[in-house]
Amino acid sequence: MLGTMARLPRRIAAELNAKLRSPETAAVVAGIESRLTRRRREQKISSGAFRGLHVIVYRGFVADGVAKVRVKVIEAPELPGDSRIPYWDTAEANLRRHAALDIVGAGVELRIGKHSATEVTDDHGFANFSVPVPNLRAGRHRAHAVTTPIDGGESADGTGEVVKPARNAPYLVISDIDDTILLTGLTEGVTMVLRTVLRDVSERRAIPGMAAFYRGLARGVVNRAGNRKPAPTFFYVSTGSWSFYPMLDEFIDSRGFPAGPMFLTDWGPTERYLRRSGAEHKRTAIRRIFEAYPDMQFVLIGDSGQRDPLTYEEMAREFPGRVKLIIIRQVGADDDERNAELALRATELRDERIPLHLVPDASVAAGLAHELGLCDEATPAEVADESEP
Repeated sequence: MLGTMARLPRRIAAELNAKLRSPETAAVVAGIESRLTRRRREQKISSGAFRGLHVIVYRGFVADGVAKVRVKVIEAPELPGDSRIPYWDTAEANLRRHAALDIVGAGVELRIGKHSATEVTDDHGFANFSVPVPNLRAGRHRAHAVTTPIDGGESADGTGEVVKPARNAPYLVISDIDDTILLTGLTEGVTMVLRTVLRDVSERRAIPGMAAFYRGLARGVVNRAGNRKPAPTFFYVSTGSWSFYPMLDEFIDSRGFPAGPMFLTDWGPTERYLRRSGAEHKRTAIRRIFEAYPDMQFVLIGDSGQRDPLTYEEMAREFPGRVKLIIIRQVGADDDERNAELALRATELRDERIPLHLVPDASVAAGLAHELGLCDEATPAEVADESEP
């Protein structure tokens, strides 16, 4: 009896946790949030404070003749003022990305060349498109979205692109973002938050040498005939919020990384999940990419600060023979318990023909890739030059 009483609080806590994580609870919370969002918009329109619509077209991808594109419709952003307080305007702009009013229930038409489709934004302002684009050539293509006017206002539009990987590309690349290409300090707690909130994109630091390494992978190698295969498409997967997409896209472009579709997360509740798992998000996104291109091989790049090594190992086991190389950038010192264990694990995995390598920096990563014939001999030198202080 006493044992049963002692276990009662734990059982109740487990039941409560299960209830909170259930789709039914998530649907209720998402419904409440949707109603509050609509009411907030109505109040802004009636008071004359509504600033109009803003359309974001996230970079999409084409697989099996279908373009997958995500669009978001929000209230037009309000630019921060000219504050004399250091970093205040940047912090205000970054925080407003998360506080932007989502436009629920807006009709959106997306056009790619002569192909088009129409969707309606969901409870978080997203419209997810699957547009048939038969016979679309490999490469990058313009995607243009236009909204239907709402509440007597004007329509708005936005432009992005979709990428169709070349079938004869040597491989595709899936990369993490945080502490793989962008210094965030996820293991540093408050430091990471301050970097994210207070720093403008022009002040955010790239991991030394990684942009040159990625450009080398994109360039590939010259064959005996003096030709190069088509560049691999890069996919970026992160647990970061979609609110940071404009900043991340600008960072990738300004630092010279190859542009590519991103798979980010929406931090708010949905009709299925009240709280999301970052690890599950990454697994789902990577699995989706593997399944979209069943005839392609992959290079996976991440860091040791989170669960990238385990996630990539799981994908290599789930899709045997399709992973050419796994690069894990070491975060922290060699003698950190996590890194020491991972170094041993990497050796064991390579014995199992899972090519996972823990590397201290981009130079070692470039050397490994060159040995495997994934990049040319100029790449390690370019990485070394870019890595110099």
